[in-house]
Amino acid sequence: MNELPMRAPASERRRRSGRQSSPGGGHIGRPMLLPVWPSNPSGPRNDRLTAAVTELVAALRDEIATERRPTERQPDHLLSIEQAARALGIGRTALYSEIGAGRIRSVKVGRRRLIPSSAISEVASGDGR
Repeated sequence: MNELPMRAPASERRRRSGRQSSPGGGHIGRPMLLPVWPSNPSGPRNDRLTAAVTELVAALRDEIATERRPTERQPDHLLSIEQAARALGIGRTALYSEIGAGRIRSVKVGRRRLIPSSAISEVASGDGR
């Protein structure tokens, strides 16, 4: 099989080569991480930061709650002639006749004639105009 040789860890490679990469004995320590929060937890800076974060969290909760509320009226989905005819159980010609007579609402988008889904609901419930 054509297996690629695995590379030895850096410490092993240094030992084989006999060289040390740093004057401190070859040991490279992790960089020291600085604290993000101020060292004085009761200072005025921390109070302002806490107040700002609290205000942000409250605003986000309000926004999420507003988005989750159901709207009173969902926007209509526009159906093609074929989809609307299938939903009503009639043919295309009959649907065009109903549109021409004004019993079914339709919208012209470019060259296409589309039927709002609420118009299908109106016909099905008998609330036609």
